[in-house]
Parts: sequence; structure tokens; C-alpha cells
Amino acid sequence: MLLSAEHRKMVPSAFDDISFDLCKRRGDVILMSADLAHYCDMYQVTRDLPDQYVEVGMAEQNQVGVAAGLAKAGFVPITSTFGSYASRRCFDQMVICMGTSKKTGICLAFTPGITSPAPIHHQGTEDLGMLRAVPHATVIDPMDVTDFAQALDLACDLPGLVYMRGHRGATPSLLDPARFKFELGKTYPLREGRGIGVISCGHASQWALEASDILAEQGVDHSLLHVPTIKPVNEQEIVEYCFAHDEIVTVENHQVSTGLGGLVSEITSKIGRAPRITRIGVPDTWAPGGSLGHIRQHFGLDPAALAGRIAGVAA
Repeated sequence: MLLSAEHRKMVPSAFDDISFDLCKRRGDVILMSADLAHYCDMYQVTRDLPDQYVEVGMAEQNQVGVAAGLAKAGFVPITSTFGSYASRRCFDQMVICMGTSKKTGICLAFTPGITSPAPIHHQGTEDLGMLRAVPHATVIDPMDVTDFAQALDLACDLPGLVYMRGHRGATPSLLDPARFKFELGKTYPLREGRGIGVISCGHASQWALEASDILAEQGVDHSLLHVPTIKPVNEQEIVEYCFAHDEIVTVENHQVSTGLGGLVSEITSKIGRAPRITRIGVPDTWAPGGSLGHIRQHFGLDPAALAGRIAGVAA
């Protein structure tokens, strides 16, 4: 399912091509921005398909309300902003305007978790937990350009609120598009093994792959499972994976509470006697500002530190 090392690459401004291709194929899709179009890699649609683009200005909450109106008029609106704004600032509008409707409304959250270089107010590390709590909402956290493009395609035909974390700038191409097919709720094994089972999502699946390479060199028996759909998820697949391992480690670009680790813990607790689950992510503190590499190192999420923490659970 993974591309071989020599075929992996970074795709510049990936969402620009993803959004333009989608809008060319579907005339009912309306791309929206709150004065952040170029910061979220939207160039071609704004220039070449102006009838499928709506700019609401620096008003994220209003953007969601306008999107809900467009949905009622028969369009498929895709709002876009930074993750901290999409979740915290627009939460009430998402719940009331989109969450209670059966009309498709997609909210894209860029620079999610600790991927923003700005501190505190831009670090949206609690969004997955917030949106998991909204009845009937769909929550997706893709890992690369292939995952992202396929998930967004599928989201356009889902009823109700869809909250999806996005990738901006240079985005890695890691999954083989010839073998990978995004299906809502499905989980994807990226590495096979026994011993330690590592479960990840979104950007953290990239980090887990980096750590996995180190673990493989060290001879640490492990496997890796990518879970792009946070809600709804195939619980049986999670259960089968967890009970096939001695230890489970969840890795996420999110607070260690309420996100992926919380989801896995909730699922396995229904059965009992599950393997121990160690949750790795952002602890109960504010993230510092700076480069992603700096923030990852600060939280022990850089490749070497993450590999050491995963290997350490079996000690």
C-alpha cells in the first residue's frame, strides 16, 4: 500500500491541484475562504473558476453560515481556514448550521494540531475530540496527498457535517494510488508485524512511518495501522488489530485525550482484557511556537525520540 522509498515525493501546493481538479469535475462544488485562500493553497480555482469560489472576508463564523445556505440551495460547499479557527471559532456554527442538517457541508481545517508555526492561538490540538462529540458528524484526518484527495472526493457525497483536517504547502505522496482506496471508516495496515502495534492518523502517520524505519533497523517487532476516519470508524478492525498485539501505542497530532487514543481506548474497553494502550501526542499543555521540527522535538515526537518511546513500552 505504501509507495517504495524511491517513488515517494513531496507535492508542492498539493491542495491547489486537488481543489481545482475537484471543481472541474463537479460544478456543484463551491470552494470558500475567509481571507486565507492563498494561505491554504487555493490559486487555480480563484483565478480560473470564479463562479465556484466564494470569499467571505475575515469572518470564519459567517463563512460556515453562508456555506449552510449554499448547501440548502443544492451546492456542495467546502469551507477552508486554519484548524484552530475551524474548530474553536466556528464550532457553534458547524453544530447548528451544518451538524443538524442532512445537506452536505464540508469544513477543511488547515495547519491542524502542532503544524502551525504560531503558538497557542493557532495550535488546534483539540479539534478531533470536539467534532467526535457532534452527533452524526464525519471526522477525517488524512495522512498524505492521495489520502486527502480521495477522502475529499468521497466527502462531497456524504450527508451532513464533514470535518476534515487538511494539508497545505508541500505534501508528501506516501500511499500508492494504484493500491490505496479511501473508504469511510476503513483502517489501513502500513507495516506488518507482531509485538507492538502502532496506531496513527493524519500527520502523525507520517511521523509513525519515520519512527517505524528506525524501529525496523533496531530489530523491534512492530506493525503500523493508519486510521484516517476518526468518526465513523470500523470498530471491529480496531479490535482485531489491538488484540493481535502485546502492546498498543497510539500516535496523534492532537491532545492525548479525546482524540485517536481516546477512541481506541473506548473501543477496546467495551470488550475488556485488551493490551495496554500507551497514548502519545500533545500532552496537557500549550505547544510552543516555531518550526514543526522544533515543536515535535519539544514534545518528543521527532523520529528518534518517538521510536525510543514506542520501543520503551515493551521494556
